[in-house]
Amino acid sequence: MAGGTFTHFLLQRLQKELKVDKLSRKQKGLVLSVLVLGVGSGSLAVKRVVKRVRKEQKEIWTVVTQSSGKGGGAKEGAKGSGKGKKRVAVDGVFLERLGKILKVCVPSFFSKEMLLVLTQGGLLVTRSLLTDLIAEQEGACGSALINGRTDSFLVHMMKFSLVAVPASVVNSGLKMFQKFIEVRFRERLGVYLHGKYLKDRCYYQASTQVDLPNIDQRLTEDVENFANSISELYNHTLKPFLDVVLFTRSLSRVMGYKTQGMLYSYFFVVALTLKSISPPLSLMHAQESGLSGNLRGAHHRLVSKTEEVAYNDPPAAMTEQLLLNKHLRSLLRYSSMTSVQKFLQQIADQYLVKYGASVVALSVYAIGTLGWAKEVSGITADGTSTRAKDYIRSMRLLQNTSKSVGDLILVYKRIAKLAGHTSRVAELLEEIDKMQDPKSREVNFYGAKGMPEVCLEPNRVAQVKILKPREPQTMVFDGVTICAPDGQVLVKDLSMQLGDKKDSMLITGPNGSGKSSLVRVIAGLWPLAKGTIARPSNDKMFFLSQRPYLVTGSLRDQLLYPHPSQKLISSSSRHDAAIARSASKNRPFLRDRDLKDALGKVELDYLLERYSLDTIVNWEETLSGGEKQRVAMARLLCHKPKFAVLDECTSAVSADGEEKLYQILVDSGISFLSIAHRPGVRKYHARRLEFDGSLQGAGWKVSNDL
Repeated sequence: MAGGTFTHFLLQRLQKELKVDKLSRKQKGLVLSVLVLGVGSGSLAVKRVVKRVRKEQKEIWTVVTQSSGKGGGAKEGAKGSGKGKKRVAVDGVFLERLGKILKVCVPSFFSKEMLLVLTQGGLLVTRSLLTDLIAEQEGACGSALINGRTDSFLVHMMKFSLVAVPASVVNSGLKMFQKFIEVRFRERLGVYLHGKYLKDRCYYQASTQVDLPNIDQRLTEDVENFANSISELYNHTLKPFLDVVLFTRSLSRVMGYKTQGMLYSYFFVVALTLKSISPPLSLMHAQESGLSGNLRGAHHRLVSKTEEVAYNDPPAAMTEQLLLNKHLRSLLRYSSMTSVQKFLQQIADQYLVKYGASVVALSVYAIGTLGWAKEVSGITADGTSTRAKDYIRSMRLLQNTSKSVGDLILVYKRIAKLAGHTSRVAELLEEIDKMQDPKSREVNFYGAKGMPEVCLEPNRVAQVKILKPREPQTMVFDGVTICAPDGQVLVKDLSMQLGDKKDSMLITGPNGSGKSSLVRVIAGLWPLAKGTIARPSNDKMFFLSQRPYLVTGSLRDQLLYPHPSQKLISSSSRHDAAIARSASKNRPFLRDRDLKDALGKVELDYLLERYSLDTIVNWEETLSGGEKQRVAMARLLCHKPKFAVLDECTSAVSADGEEKLYQILVDSGISFLSIAHRPGVRKYHARRLEFDGSLQGAGWKVSNDL
């Protein structure tokens, strides 16, 4: 009865304030028609704007991804990974992906991460209890003021001040532990991804064969954003839930549970309404991250190719400027379109969750405490003070309850944002898992054109066998067939052997005939189409490419690579001790004299006049192309493998310098397989493997004619 009377009173008061009762029936009908038409036309206009904005966002995403050859553009599915990509949304797929990632972040119940989560939960419960206690003290202070009880006021003010001390500590602790959780989750996920990404050469496939754009961003920014979002979500979900439970119980003493049911019914309707009009926030966050990654990738490409661009500038710089501006403006335009949709959504959020909730909260309190069906009179001073105390405390709790329920309703925004970051990290994890499967490797390598016919033959054998230490250490090729990524057969049924004692073979042939392809197959970078390759393990082999890799560090570090330096090992975390031991396995014992001797053999001893072995400089910028290749050859001499595979590793060295390097290699007793074009190096090889580049016959022959 009280609720119906209050509603009737509210309607009458509203009509009086708006002076609707003074309008005629015709005028009331006209006003109603204008309101209906205005709301209807406004809704249609907003709907058209949203539709146009979403269409433009889709066009921006399609154009940018097509032009970069990544994502959902023309190459989607071209390499096998674009097919069957899961859409970004808050659904069962998101929950499944989130569960897998959280298992990585929180590996066990007794982990440090779980302890942080439980501690944070305890702080959240404490904060809710302290908020309830503070509201009680505020109400008591109000009651004391109304009654003029100075002693009581001072007592409750002192209690309020004392409660504020642990409240301040708890509030600060919540922020600190939220950051701790974010850092631990980021470390767990980052280390796990590094391990998966750097295993079985997945990093090579990811950069050359798989349609997974902006991997560096996914490994860094997206992992950071995920950890930040999940730690924030925990705070903004558990705390409001606890507040609602505790404050509802406290308010029940004044208002009862049924009256509060009206407030929760209102929020239920609001939640359904906001969900129905919400834009696809998850997809927008994921695509905006992708556009940001494209811009970052364009800048990275320019940094890595500065010399090539500078040689042709102008107009090369202007072309690069156009490209960078295109990526920047696409990102900003997309972000602006997102802001428009969020603006329209936030109007509803603010009105329904913030202001509408306040109106409903006041109405609920009035219904629960005031007797609208009776004449309000004859209230004593004690009754007034009690009502004032209950009002102050109840309104504080109602406001906190409304805010908490509102936070729970609006948490879908945070979940949508989390879904976007989750999809980016999960896609990386899923692709890495696929790359570690041999069948998926072949699918990724051959791409949209599918597997070549030779790979579909029944009972096909394609194996790269790593020889055991006790087996004869030779390189044997038996019926080896190599195909290019487009499926074209480069070499067919190659059979030969390379001995382990000063044996050598020169590989020659025109461009595109399969010389470097053979090296990549031997190293395991490309899949073997057919046949068997038996080769020693990596600790007995060494590969040198045309572009030497120089690490960040000293001259000593250059010669020790690919093994880590002692400085790197000592500065690594104790959690990486197993990795350090594994990377240092079979590392040669090299004295300073050995390192200097290797540098002298490749005619780089003059570097020791400028730098010591432990001097750290930017070697990529300091050394010329020929000097870099000489450093790589010195590195080979330091490691003394049984076999070396050389892919034009002396192309930047002068002709006479190249011959000297090959003579040093022959004198070292290392067997080698090399690709070189200058006639002068032929005499340093025992045999020649010639690729003719034709599709007729086997496409190769071995001869002693050098």
